[in-house]
Amino acid sequence: MSQNEVIVSIIPALIVICPLLGAGGAMLADRYRPLWRNPVMITAAALPLFLVALMYSSVTNGVYHYMHLNVLPPMGLVFRVDLLSLYMTTLFTFFSLIIIIYTLGYYRDKEEGRKFFYFLFLAMAGCFGVALSGNMLTFFLFFEFMSLMFFPMVSYKSTPEAYAAGLKFFFMTIISGVSLFWAVVITYNTTGDLSFGTGGLVTTAAPLLLIAFICYLISFGIKAAMIPLHFWMPDAYAAGPTSAATISSVIMLKTGLLGLIRVFHDIYGIDFIRGVGWNNILIILAVVSMLYGSICALAQDDLNRRLAYSGIAQVGYMLLGLALLTEQAFIGTLYHIMAHAFMKGCMFLCAGVIFVNTGKQKISEMKGIGMQMPVTMLCFTIAAVSAVGVPPFNLFVSKWHLGLGAYEAGIPVLILLLLLSSMLNAAYYFPISINAFLGCRELKNIERQRLRLQPLRMVPVIILAVGAFAFTIMPVNWPLNMVRAIAQLYF
Repeated sequence: MSQNEVIVSIIPALIVICPLLGAGGAMLADRYRPLWRNPVMITAAALPLFLVALMYSSVTNGVYHYMHLNVLPPMGLVFRVDLLSLYMTTLFTFFSLIIIIYTLGYYRDKEEGRKFFYFLFLAMAGCFGVALSGNMLTFFLFFEFMSLMFFPMVSYKSTPEAYAAGLKFFFMTIISGVSLFWAVVITYNTTGDLSFGTGGLVTTAAPLLLIAFICYLISFGIKAAMIPLHFWMPDAYAAGPTSAATISSVIMLKTGLLGLIRVFHDIYGIDFIRGVGWNNILIILAVVSMLYGSICALAQDDLNRRLAYSGIAQVGYMLLGLALLTEQAFIGTLYHIMAHAFMKGCMFLCAGVIFVNTGKQKISEMKGIGMQMPVTMLCFTIAAVSAVGVPPFNLFVSKWHLGLGAYEAGIPVLILLLLLSSMLNAAYYFPISINAFLGCRELKNIERQRLRLQPLRMVPVIILAVGAFAFTIMPVNWPLNMVRAIAQLYF
């Protein structure tokens, strides 16, 4: 990977600091100025997106932003904004703002929601730090901080199921952290460097480097919910608040994928990985994730658990595009990261709106609900159609490029597996919408005021539903152009 120019910039650090200030500001507002609380949180969530916009023009023109903090020598903490960092940070900051606005409506006038926002902002800071990291040490520190902040969000409902899910996630976080720590240690001892943006640090196939690769795969595979490291996710999504499931699926899951992208392209280099064939391990795990997640989703009656298993299948798509080591497949992976965030974010927020208004989380209890919540279920249906990969929705674009990548890699049978997985997507999503609009009306006893749409809940849902297809019908598909530019740098 090459770059034209690097400038020292404080903007990356400010992006990470903003949510930390948001957590502190919300805490102070809760105590001294309750009326200031919502404006403070929305401002703290919006500022990072504004700061990212300030860097857009320069980074897309080859001027990368860089900041080195002389702590933890000899490597130090390094922020580096290249095209990949810019793309991921744009997604993370945008969806964080959406989630904050939605959560304000979710916990509207509820005292128990106060502390949730503190952990949400802290987790956001960790996510932003991961996206902006310039070396693997910085990535490791923010990755672990983010994971620790997610633990109290999973168990926030204080039910036995929530505590059990939280402990399971915490246990997996420890395994992930230990694995990543040893991977970083081995990498540094073997190569003497941890920096990103070099096109690969590894030059020889030392046995320890295979151990490090497996440790990276375990650590980031846990966060991405890759088979067989997925089992924390269905319980966490079903037991935790909707906002916790949403930020995990839309943002945190992507940090695991970003970690694997950095490992493949910046630590080992794709020429080295292709030469030793380690990518074949990930191809197998990706295909298994794709099919296993879809099959398990069919059997789930709890909506959040169905969405969780569907997420495992979607992770399979993204891992497959990375593992194929072709430019078209990599474009598919990067575009799928964005497309999945809009699609799955919309679905989780719809599930939250349904639960808040009706108390229902079982799919079998949602027959006819579309007649009382038509906007919510219309948005859910749009996201479901996108998930299947029907044109002109976003996931059609990403799956198309994944298919091209599979053909380019000389494994055309993967195209059939992509089609099979898409049909399974339709099998477990479409019946939800069909029953919601055409099923029996079983919600007659719900009070009318409980079904009124709250703007803070519905505006984010509608934005994500529109985002599921908006880019593909615009004259210029900004995300597609961005991921193509990123892929050209790596291939």
